[in-house]
Order: sequence, then C-alpha cells, then structure tokens
Amino acid sequence: MNEDKLPTRKKISFALGNIGGLAIGQSTILLLYAYYFLYLGVPLSPLGISIILVIYGIWDALNEPLIGHLSDFTRSRWGRRKPFIIAGIIPLIIFSYLIYTPPVDNPVTSSIYLIFVLVLYELFVTMVITSWYSLFPELSLEQEERLSISKYLQIFGIFGLIIGLGGAPLIAGTLGYPMMGLILGLIAAVFMLPTILFVKERKEYQPKETDKISFWKSISISLRNRTFLYFVLVQFLLQLAYALVLSSLPLMFEGILGLGEIEYSILLLATFLSVFPGLFLWIKIAKERGTKTSLFISMICFCVVFPFSFLITNQIIALIVLLAAGIGLGGLMLLPTILLSDVVDEDQLKTHERREGIYTGVSGVIVKLANAISWGIVGLTLTLFQIDRDTLSPSTITPFNELGLRLLVGLFPVIVILLGLFFLSKYPLAGSKLDEVKKQVKLLNEKLLKEKVA
Repeated sequence: MNEDKLPTRKKISFALGNIGGLAIGQSTILLLYAYYFLYLGVPLSPLGISIILVIYGIWDALNEPLIGHLSDFTRSRWGRRKPFIIAGIIPLIIFSYLIYTPPVDNPVTSSIYLIFVLVLYELFVTMVITSWYSLFPELSLEQEERLSISKYLQIFGIFGLIIGLGGAPLIAGTLGYPMMGLILGLIAAVFMLPTILFVKERKEYQPKETDKISFWKSISISLRNRTFLYFVLVQFLLQLAYALVLSSLPLMFEGILGLGEIEYSILLLATFLSVFPGLFLWIKIAKERGTKTSLFISMICFCVVFPFSFLITNQIIALIVLLAAGIGLGGLMLLPTILLSDVVDEDQLKTHERREGIYTGVSGVIVKLANAISWGIVGLTLTLFQIDRDTLSPSTITPFNELGLRLLVGLFPVIVILLGLFFLSKYPLAGSKLDEVKKQVKLLNEKLLKEKVA
C-alpha cells in the first residue's frame, strides 16, 4: 500500500482540526486588542495595552520552536505530536476563558494578570495547534496529495474563520467575552479529536535515540537553510499585513462607521462569499503554474484592494472592499502550508531527518512576532493620532483621528505586502528544482521504510 495516497476519511479527520485552530487564533487577533481597549476598559493607555500584547507575542514566538523541537524528538507509542496535543487540550479550554477575565480595578494588578494568563494560554495553544499543524508535511510526500489535503484544510478553515471572525463577535455581543472564549476553547478541543483518534503517525519518522540534537543546534540548522529563510520572510510579511488589517478593522468600523460587534461581524462573515470560491481558483492556478506563482498572484490580488479603504464611508462600500479582499485571501490561506512542506522535504535530503516540528515552530516564531509587531504598530498609531476611547465614534472622531485609522488598513499593509512580493521572487524551490527534490525525497523515504520493517 502506498502510504502517500491517503483515503479521504483520513484527510478529513486531520483537516477538521483547522476549524478549532483558526477559530481560536483569528478571534484572538481580531478581538483581543479591541476588547481590552474599547469594551472592557482595562486601566491602561493604548500604548500600555500594546506593550502587554507585545510581551505576549514575543513569548508566543519563543515557545513555538521549543515545543516543535521537543515534539520532533519525542518517542512514544502514539507518535511524536499526539502526546502534546492530548496534554494541552484541557488547559487550553480553561485559559481560553481566563484571558477574557482580567481585573480592571488597578493597572498593576491588571498587567500582572494579563501577562501571566496570556503566557500560559499561548503555551497550551502551541502544544495543541502547532503540534497538530506539524503533522501536515508527513501525511504525504506527493504534491497532488498535499494540494488535496490543503484543500480540505482550507475548506474547514473557512468554517474556522467564520466562527473566529464572524461568530466570535456575535457570541461576545450576546453572551459576553468570557463565554465566547470558553466556547472557542471547546470548539478547538472537539475538532482535534478526529486527529487524535483516526490519524496515525508514520513509523519511519519516529526518531532514534542517536538522532537527537540540541534545541539550539536545530534552530541554527533551520536558519542556515536559504530556502527556509526566504519562506519565513514572506510568511512574516504576509502575517504582519493580515494582522494589521484584522486588528484595525474593529477600530475603524467602530470609529468611522459606528458599528458594534454584531454589525461588523456580519460584514466579516459576508467576506467568505468570495473566499470559498477563491480557494478552488488558487488550487487550479497552483496545479497549472506552480505554488510559488499562485501565491505571488494571490498576494497582488490581496494587496491592491486595501487602498480603497480610504473610500469607505458606509457599510455597502465596506462590504465591496472586503469581498474583493476575500479573493486574494483564499490563496494566502491555501498556499504557504504547501511551501513549508516543500522546505521540509528539501531539508530531509540534506539532513536525513524529518523536522516538521522545528520548522513549523521557527516559522511560528516569525508569524507570532508579526502579530506582536502589529499590536505595537496599532498602539503607536493610536497614540500618534490621538485616538482614545472617547474619540472612537463617528460623532467625536476628528479628520486627524480618522486618517490614523485609515492608514492602519489602507496603506501600512500594502507596503508590507510589496516587500513580501520581493522576497517571494527570490524563493528558489520551484519548477524543475522542486520536481527533483520530490523525486529524491520519495526514494529516500522508501529506503527508510524498508529499513524500519527490516
């Protein structure tokens, strides 16, 4: 039996995890800053809230490669990743609730609570979500199969995004933010169960005792990989642009259009009317033109939309802009996962080790640093343009305040994506070179499997 050809039920069992992973992750980027700043009234300035979230983001970045390294070299009857997923599920549910219940009577108490709870929350997110995500490259080495798995990932991911970007604000507006956090934690746990129960990790990727290397050596090896460096630069810039838009949209909708959680959640939900068909468009382009080219085109489609946010004066124009952005967003959701899998394959040819965990972890560092930097940029922009809780409404906002909000959505992300396009043009793993890597890594793994059986 060819283990690289997966039955549909196994693809779906794995891909279901993306519902919970994206629901909990995207709701945090969308709502955490706005909740602490606008709705809860944490006794800190916009810059003070940004500092707390930057500390959280830096820790988030540092713990990703550590958990990835530990899972790469874990030996157990359940495999390398599942022990971390199982251990982290229950604490994740608990801390998904606690991040939305900080004390608001004292700035010192509030700051200590937020740092402590956010750090533990992110540890358990990493144990569950990053360990699950690290399974993707080893499920199959075939590019067609990876595109198929990624298709299921993104289809279920759309449901996760709908829950995280549209459902979460609705839940928060009706049941409150703490209950929203608890519900999202439960959703993340429930949709990890099919992976735990039905996805079996491959024997040939279990490490030998002699294979173990130090954490810092793993980091060093990954950062010396030229292909990986170009990949993470592109991923960092994509995530920075996306996080800037996502963190700023609630503030822009509140300040310029006067929309609350329920109203803007409906707008965000409507975006997926274009994201879903966009996925199939990008799959078709990737098969015909290659993953790199497809990602390049999707980045351009995403980038050209946001300058039109300077024209948003009502919900109709906002909806048109978001629908147009959804087309490019489909490609940004689908394609980076496949690029990272290709990087892992190339690395295996050089090292004879499968190190999905450390590469996923190090790329996670970049993504989470992008989130941290985006919160810092938002805080600095609010401070420089004199935006506070009292000015953030259509009746009190000044043209100067409004300019700051529009720059966060309409200019800063565009500059960032243009830089990303430059680095993607330098990414070397495409065309005939990628085909040769696929051929060689398949032969290598057939050899390793025979050795395991013998």
